[in-house]
Amino acid sequence: MTFAPRRETSFTAAKSREDLADPKQTKARRNNAAFQLAWLDRIGTPIELTSLDFGGKLWTLHLPGEPFIEYQLAAQKIAGATPVCVAGYGDGGPGYIPTESAFVQGGYEPTVALAAPDSEARVMTAIRKLLANSK
Repeated sequence: MTFAPRRETSFTAAKSREDLADPKQTKARRNNAAFQLAWLDRIGTPIELTSLDFGGKLWTLHLPGEPFIEYQLAAQKIAGATPVCVAGYGDGGPGYIPTESAFVQGGYEPTVALAAPDSEARVMTAIRKLLANSK
């Protein structure tokens, strides 16, 4: 799957380059700018999501970034009686993967997440495909 980039001015490559080059910026901001530039450089490269079916007795999903717990809960609903374990950081590129409602609510994770708010729809489409044969 692929993610869309954030559209806010503070997430553009130009702003990230500016912040990275500015010694007056905090180390955290400069670090985030470097991550953002690396992410933008590979934004079009698909990230592979994988799953492992333990004979219908258990599913594991391997998701990118740091996915919110809502993805685990949604996967469990899709799988029904089959337990689902979700492991994150299959690819650290996007960082946090908040739900769409989390972007509206705000907080630390949505503020620094590198992928756009439509990430939830993209991740859920991938989860549905991975668990298509779970019932």
